Amino acid sequence: MRYLVLFVKGLLMGGADLIPGVSGGSVALITGIYEELLKTINSISWKTFSKIKTSGIKFVWNKINGNFLIAVLSGVITSIILFSWVLEWLLKNETIALWSFFFGILLASFILLLKIEIQKKTFSLISLLIGILISYQISKISPNPINVASLWYIFIAGFFGISAMILPGVSGAYILLLMGVYQTILRNFRQAIELIFNFNNEIFTKVTPVLGVFFFGIIIGIKFFSKFLIFLLKKYPKHTMSFLIGLMIGALNKVWPWRNNISENYSDLQMLSVLPQNYNGDDPELSKAAGFAFLGFMVIFGLQKVKSFFEK
Repeated sequence: MRYLVLFVKGLLMGGADLIPGVSGGSVALITGIYEELLKTINSISWKTFSKIKTSGIKFVWNKINGNFLIAVLSGVITSIILFSWVLEWLLKNETIALWSFFFGILLASFILLLKIEIQKKTFSLISLLIGILISYQISKISPNPINVASLWYIFIAGFFGISAMILPGVSGAYILLLMGVYQTILRNFRQAIELIFNFNNEIFTKVTPVLGVFFFGIIIGIKFFSKFLIFLLKKYPKHTMSFLIGLMIGALNKVWPWRNNISENYSDLQMLSVLPQNYNGDDPELSKAAGFAFLGFMVIFGLQKVKSFFEK
């Protein structure tokens, strides 16, 4: 049952990572697997795998927390494969419902984490405020769309994109948007999935270098930042956790359901958060927004209840 719950958490992480403005790191922090995820990532190394000959596969598997990793990664990958098209459709056709759902998730998470993690001490509160300000300022930056990106730039995007994905409140997808490669990566990833069902040598030759370099950047980036974050969590646990929660809170602006386009070119994605009555869309859909925000709330509190049950 525990691994089924981890799989569901992985599903939420994968879905969150696909959406600009939402962070898989936030979901990991919310659902209580953040530190374990960082430690698991950090345990994976050539040194660990080299012990297979002397200590056996079982020892290495336990060393890298293999069951936990497989459960979470299976959820993330399943979510990305199943929902990459769905989420793209939702972003175009059901934006208020989608953003309301994630707004409810983040808001419920803030309430839970505020009670559990935040200490009412000056330095913790300062760390919280710094995290909020940084995340909020990042959310206000306008993307820089580019049509063609070189492979070295794709590598850098992978490095910083995955680093952001493990930081609560800092959306990896949004970082890719800021760097102008979000559509490029999403398009290549969709084409790679299509190759599974309908192989085409020309498309394979086209997407392999892009995704290969991108995933190489991901591997280097996630190892570097997981080590750095583990160091901070060991040395300054309360301050670091307060800062991470602050990053998540600051991102609420980016998932506010009602936003008006303030750019002449829609691809610039320059959006301004407004009250429902000032929304320029067809209908603010208040009932739908409230329903999906409540659903987001229930998902988080439901996962928290399940977590508490298994900790007893």
